[in-house]
Amino acid sequence: MAAGPQLRLLKEPPLFCEYAGGKCDQTFDDATQSEALFLYSNEPLIIASAIEEAVKKLHVATGGKRWLTWKDLGVTGQIIFCQICKALRHTNFVVADVTTLNFNLLFEIGFSIGLGIPVLPIRDTSLIRDGRLFSELGLIDTLGYFDFQNSGDIVQHIVKKGSPPLVLPQPQATDKEKPLYVMKSPFQSEGMVKLMSAVKKSGLRFRSFDPRETSRLSLHDAYKQVTSSLGVVVHLMSPDRAGAITHNARCAFVAGLALATNKRVLMLQEGQVSQPIDYRDIVRYYNSGKEIQELIIPLVKSVVEMLQETRFVPTSLALTLLEKVDMGDIAAENEIMALQSYFVPTGQYNDVKRGHARLVVGRKGAGKTAIFYGVREAHGHDRSKLVLDLKPEGHQLVKLREAILNDFSPGMQQYLLTAFWNYLLLMEIAHRIIRTEEKAAYSSPKMFTFYQDVRKAYSPHLNADADQGDFSERLLALVDDIVARRGSPQVDKVSAGEVTEMIHRSNIKDLNDAISQFLSISRKDELWLLLDNLDKGWPISDVKPEDVRIISSLLEATRKLQRQFDNRLLSLRAVVFLRNDIYQHLVLDPADRGKENPAILDWNDPETLKEMLRRRIVLSTQLDESFAELWRLFFVSHVRGEESFAYLLGRTLMRPRELLRFVRDCINVAVNRRHERVLEEDILHAEKSYSDDALVDLSLELKDVRPDFVNAPYAFIGSQTPLNPSDIGVALIKAGTSSQDVEKVRDLLLWFGFLGIYVYPDEERYSYQFEHNLQKMSSGLEHFTYCIHPAFRESLGCVSS
Repeated sequence: MAAGPQLRLLKEPPLFCEYAGGKCDQTFDDATQSEALFLYSNEPLIIASAIEEAVKKLHVATGGKRWLTWKDLGVTGQIIFCQICKALRHTNFVVADVTTLNFNLLFEIGFSIGLGIPVLPIRDTSLIRDGRLFSELGLIDTLGYFDFQNSGDIVQHIVKKGSPPLVLPQPQATDKEKPLYVMKSPFQSEGMVKLMSAVKKSGLRFRSFDPRETSRLSLHDAYKQVTSSLGVVVHLMSPDRAGAITHNARCAFVAGLALATNKRVLMLQEGQVSQPIDYRDIVRYYNSGKEIQELIIPLVKSVVEMLQETRFVPTSLALTLLEKVDMGDIAAENEIMALQSYFVPTGQYNDVKRGHARLVVGRKGAGKTAIFYGVREAHGHDRSKLVLDLKPEGHQLVKLREAILNDFSPGMQQYLLTAFWNYLLLMEIAHRIIRTEEKAAYSSPKMFTFYQDVRKAYSPHLNADADQGDFSERLLALVDDIVARRGSPQVDKVSAGEVTEMIHRSNIKDLNDAISQFLSISRKDELWLLLDNLDKGWPISDVKPEDVRIISSLLEATRKLQRQFDNRLLSLRAVVFLRNDIYQHLVLDPADRGKENPAILDWNDPETLKEMLRRRIVLSTQLDESFAELWRLFFVSHVRGEESFAYLLGRTLMRPRELLRFVRDCINVAVNRRHERVLEEDILHAEKSYSDDALVDLSLELKDVRPDFVNAPYAFIGSQTPLNPSDIGVALIKAGTSSQDVEKVRDLLLWFGFLGIYVYPDEERYSYQFEHNLQKMSSGLEHFTYCIHPAFRESLGCVSS
């Protein structure tokens, strides 16, 4: 991004402004040129006073240079942000205080970066308020920040260093295939479900940031995703929800970045909430999820119009070879098409694709979703196959358990759940046929007759409100229907027939027959059911028998459907994607032991991970060489005396997502520093950011499964490693864990891989090396100490003894 031309363009009003709803309606004649513009919050006053004193001293120290604060802009009677926008376009750089998480300020920082203005974040780290939130946010880490304690520190740094460097890569070409970027909220609230349904119904493909999958959004990712988009949607949570501060701060930053780069932006707010003054005029509020469909229409129309007009304009500067290296998105959902180019077909994937495995088992980030989409794409374009990709949300099944199951005996629960899944899956098959097979049905009068039979048989089971939504909405609607139909049965006297009536809207025999006949006449030889997300949010150490029955009954329902279709010479393949711990409960259940053939995802072979990286490097650079050659070309050979790839890999939990993130962080640091390859100093600098990400990821995983233990990892700040067993208890109790929970928390941290077993003299064992079987991990050992995984040591400031 060339500084000269960019500054000239900045001094002209933008062609599109979200506030004006079109071309900017302001004049820039009254704008004042400055050396730097200082952005900061009024609170806390001690920080604001120090910054204002620093500006006074800079006027004295630098003579004729002009230094402005936002208070100098004279915003009385005008739209405040318009004046800030003018000032930003006429300054050489921005000094932004990030001591606290202020939404206005983060919006302005994002806007500044989007304009291509260098930003110097400053922070008084002695003020601990918002320290944890700052770590969870992640966006500012790439920029780094200057730590100050008084006005003199600020003055000395600016006089000595001057303007900070611009750290961002060139803008990305518009992604016409997926022109929307959606910032999801961490909770699947009614509004979030309706938003995603509305986006899917728009017909526009999209990329998303999901904080449940990726805990922190890096600045490089945000910049890449926003600049390659035409429209950006951010979903602001109610401040009463847990995690709202961090999420809404992240959204404010991304919205500012998007507005500066002339994207169409929709800021959706859950409920009527007082908004920060900078962007309150462009926020759209909703009180009911039903309102979202209307609110998203203007954005969709604008993006469609832009798609018809957009032409690719190449960037003016050639990329260096290192800048060309693209590790892709660490969330498989955002790179479904690209996965086809660099997906590594492991043995487990081939087993699933061939129909030999009915379960795919692995930890978060182990690649379950990549296999989900890999199998879907492998079979989805084959006209002889019908593929259903179903991704419900765990909370809908929790509602089923709490509202219905608790009133029935275990045997009746199993019967009810099997009937539930059988009914739901039949309806989904019918729904998919109706939505995707109409055109094919017109090719043959006989086929069209059977297609109409499916529509007719499906009609009595149809919930009109949910039918236009996605699978999550239809699942939730069915659960609500069952709750409404249930009434108040006498549990000890309820019969199987009454359970069936409670589940079904109408008799399903006609639906079953119509589906089978259509699939047969349409020459479908295989029907694939892919089910993911069933266990999202379920606790690890507190999985209830009812939870296990939800999964086991699903498997039983798919076996029942398989037998039905086999009788009609149709092959049904069902694959369920599960966490390790849920699978272990299934294995322990005698009724389900040995029934299913699982594909266990483990990445304990470094060669497979090397091939994963190699394919991504080859695709982005067109250098088709061995991994060893490519690694030597782009990375220094050793870090602190250890081979560099082994150094990076040893700081992950052997999951693809973590390795991709660490490698990408290293490349970003090197590119920022204008290095042609990643040096040792770049890796060590990136390790701190990566370690912070890993710790936040772990905390969020803990929060999903045991909210009361979410702060347990922070009990080990400054700890030595290895640790004696007594050290573990002391640290946890000091951090607020009750004595009776110490063993439970320790085992949970062992299961997650945060803690490991240290075996003298230098062997470290972690759960992922033993398929998360803690007994197997400690097998054969009488005496051992504990260690903290290297992924977390940098963030926690651990000391090796």
